[in-house]
Amino acid sequence: MQVVLTTCPINEAEKLRESLLKEKLAACALIIPMKESKFLWEGKIDCAEESLLVFKTQKKLAGKLFQRIKDIHPYDIPFIAEVDVKKVNESYERWLNKVLAK
Repeated sequence: MQVVLTTCPINEAEKLRESLLKEKLAACALIIPMKESKFLWEGKIDCAEESLLVFKTQKKLAGKLFQRIKDIHPYDIPFIAEVDVKKVNESYERWLNKVLAK
C-alpha cells in the first residue's frame, strides 16, 4: 500500500478527489482542511487557504496516481509526495486491493 499526499485550494479539493476516485487510482481519499498555508513565493511570504489530500492506493498504481495529480492539479508547482507504508492491517489492505481490482 502507498499513500500519496498533495495540497490544493480548498475550493478545488473535492473536484480533485472525485476525479481520482472515479478513475480508480485510489481506494480512499481524505480531505483535511487547513486554515492557512504560508510559503515563500517569488521572493515574498505568501499565504493561501488550502486542503491536504491523502490518497490511499496500491504500490502498482502510485506512479499513475502521482502523474495524474500532476496533470490535473491547479497549481503550477504542486506539492505531491508518495509515502511508503511499512505496515497496514491485513483486512484494510484486502479491502483496498478488492476495490481497486480491474
